[in-house]
Amino acid sequence: MIWISFYHNGKQIRKSTKLPSTKENRKKVERELLPKLNGDDFLSKQTVEYYYKIIMKERELKPSSIRKYASCYTKHIAKFKDRSIDTFKVSELKTWVYSLGVSPKQIKSIVSVFRMIFQEAIYDEAIEKNPFTHIKLPKLIKYEPKPFSRKEVSILINNADGWFKNLLVLLFMTGMRIGEAIALDWDDIDEYICVSKTISEGNIGNTKTDTVRYVPIFDDLKPYIQNQKLLTGLANKKVFVGLKDAKDLHSHWHKLIKKCGIEHRVLYQARHTFAIHALDSGLFKVSQIANILGHTSVQMLFQRYAKFIKSEIDSVPKSFSTLSTNLSTVVA
Repeated sequence: MIWISFYHNGKQIRKSTKLPSTKENRKKVERELLPKLNGDDFLSKQTVEYYYKIIMKERELKPSSIRKYASCYTKHIAKFKDRSIDTFKVSELKTWVYSLGVSPKQIKSIVSVFRMIFQEAIYDEAIEKNPFTHIKLPKLIKYEPKPFSRKEVSILINNADGWFKNLLVLLFMTGMRIGEAIALDWDDIDEYICVSKTISEGNIGNTKTDTVRYVPIFDDLKPYIQNQKLLTGLANKKVFVGLKDAKDLHSHWHKLIKKCGIEHRVLYQARHTFAIHALDSGLFKVSQIANILGHTSVQMLFQRYAKFIKSEIDSVPKSFSTLSTNLSTVVA
C-alpha cells in the first residue's frame, strides 16, 4: 500500500491511501492527493467533527435525539473534534470511556454517538474498523419497577389538588408516559384517549415507538377528566396548560410525596403501577395491557415485568388439566 507522511500543526501524521503500490498509483497520489494537503482539504474531511456533522445532517433524527446527540458531543466528544479519525487507538478510547465520570447509562449514550461517528468514517472508507467494537462498556444497573400500592395511590391522590390531581389520576389509570400525557389536546379525548405524540422541552414529537394507540377511559378516570375540562377545556386547546416537559412536574411531585410520607420514587413509577395492577387484576389479556402501554410487542411486557408475572404463574392451581379425569393411563 502507498502511505503518505506529513506534518500538520507540528504533529506528524501518517495515512494510508488504500492504494496498492504501483507506478500508476504513485503518480496518481502525486498528481491528485498531495496538492490537496497544502489547503488542508485532505485533513478537513478526515476529522471527528466532519463525521459528526454528517450524522446530524444526513440522518433522519427526532428533535429529542438531536438534542441528546448534541449534548453528548459538546460535553464529551468535542475535545477530539480536530483529531483525524484514523489516529485513535482502542487503548486510548478505553481509558477515555472509563474516565468520563458519569453513570453507565450516560456512558452508553456518549459512546453510541461516538460509535456512529466512526461508522460514518467506515462508510467513507477512511477507516476499516470501529474501535468501539473492542471496548466493553460498564454494566448498566438493572432497573426494577417499584410500583405504588393501591393505598399509596389513594393517599397521593387525596393530598393532591387541582390540575395536578387530575394529571396524577390520568397517569395512574392509563400508564401513559408523562410526555404523552402533558402533550394531550382536548381533540385527543373522546370515547378513548388517542395517544399520538409526546412533548419534551416544549417540542412536540412522535411517541417513543412512533405509533398511535387508543387508551380506554375507565369509569374511575372520567370524573377527573371532566374536572380538568372545567379548568382548561373552554379556553384552551391543551388539556394541561403551560407544561412543556416532564421536568415541570418535579417540584410538584417531590412536595407531594414528602407531604404524604411515602417512600420516594420517581413519578414514572405511575406507569409501572398501572401495568402491574392491571396484570394482577386478571381482568385483561396480556396483549391488551401491552397495547394500552404502547409496547411494540408482548415480549417487552414480559421482559419488564417478568418478576410480577411469575408470581401470578406460581399462584395458578396445579390441579388444572385439559385431560379427561377418567383417564387412568398416560398414552405415549
